[in-house]
Amino acid sequence: MANERLPRDPGPADLSQFERFMQEYEEDIFTFILRRIGNREDAAELTQESLLQTFRTWSQVDPGSAGGYIKWCYRIAGNLCIDYRRKKRPQAAEEDELERVADKHAVRPEDVYEHRVQNTQVREALLSLPDKHREVLLLRYQSELSYEQIAETLQVPVTTIETRIHRAKKALRVKLKRLQ
Repeated sequence: MANERLPRDPGPADLSQFERFMQEYEEDIFTFILRRIGNREDAAELTQESLLQTFRTWSQVDPGSAGGYIKWCYRIAGNLCIDYRRKKRPQAAEEDELERVADKHAVRPEDVYEHRVQNTQVREALLSLPDKHREVLLLRYQSELSYEQIAETLQVPVTTIETRIHRAKKALRVKLKRLQ
């Protein structure tokens, strides 16, 4: 018990800063996790766990480093997703969540339908990719991180990220062509 590290008592400045961080990034972290594991309820739990672990380790992050707190939180979220996927098989994301996203961007009913069909195809193809390929695509295109930020988050060289993204896009194209 003596070696067990307890969370430090956050100061008011830290708490205020973390609350702003949560307001700005909680939905992005949730979406990142949902797209990796495909289950809304579990994604909500993992999001909360990611944010809790981020807060507990808040003082360990250099806010001046590239990506700072968000990079740290994505790394935690990614690791939690890996642990989750080891325990459970991937499941398709719930249809109502995908419909909500589709409805937010579509205007005409036929656009909504087409978007839903395409979204389902992309989701299925994305879920069928190996974890390392799905992860880099989500960080790059959903989270809009640079190659350098992804490399720092995953702790691999930038050239590895470039290769993974290239291979992931190629595999995704092949899978989507098969669905057409």
